[in-house]
Amino acid sequence: MTAPKSYRACRRAVFWFFVLAFGLEAGFKSILHAISGYVAQNILIITDMTFASLLILAVMVFPVYILVAKYEVSSSEVRLRKGIIILSHQYVPLSSVTSVTTVTTPLSVLTGFNFVVLNCPGSKSILPFVTRKHAREIADTVNEAIKHRLCVSGGESR
Repeated sequence: MTAPKSYRACRRAVFWFFVLAFGLEAGFKSILHAISGYVAQNILIITDMTFASLLILAVMVFPVYILVAKYEVSSSEVRLRKGIIILSHQYVPLSSVTSVTTVTTPLSVLTGFNFVVLNCPGSKSILPFVTRKHAREIADTVNEAIKHRLCVSGGESR
């Protein structure tokens, strides 16, 4: 059994989340401006204030989620710690993982929007916002554990 290796969520994801959030705000404001002649002014103000409030809340909460997220991967288990107000600690033994999926976005080297999905019978565990290199390392570790388990048991039983 190897010592667990620790991973943290990619901090670049926060910057790109801010860019995306403020781009959405600019697009939303331009839509409100385009329909301002057809909708009552009170409705536009309430809609704008609601959207801005939700956006400000998201901009305050997302960095906290990124700072808290931590993943530990060893040859026998994966431990996930994530959350914002309520911290969630998940323990996934690699003996229960049936497959691993790595989701990478086109500009994931720059953005850090990569995800590793551990598929277990009846559940999925998601490791969000890891760097592309870390996503590959985690997937390789999990795949090696699955291969080792299948070789020891003599293949898949049906």
